[in-house]
Amino acid sequence: MDYLKIILYGVISSIIFFFFIQYFGYGIGDVIFNGGDPYENSYHFFTRMALIALSGIMITCTIIIVKKLNEVNEFLKNHK
Repeated sequence: MDYLKIILYGVISSIIFFFFIQYFGYGIGDVIFNGGDPYENSYHFFTRMALIALSGIMITCTIIIVKKLNEVNEFLKNHK
């Protein structure tokens, strides 16, 4: 398994999610929470960064799990 390629997918998905949060997330948040002052919005910075990190981790782990399951499936097919 090429783990560097899998980690790269996770990093790329985090970057895409970051831009989605930056450009669309603020607009959606303003509609839902009626704007808010910059001090109040600063508390959501860490939440957004955690979501971005979590998206990359989820993509990376999902790809690794699917690849491992495919290896087990191929092993079981060959040993029947």
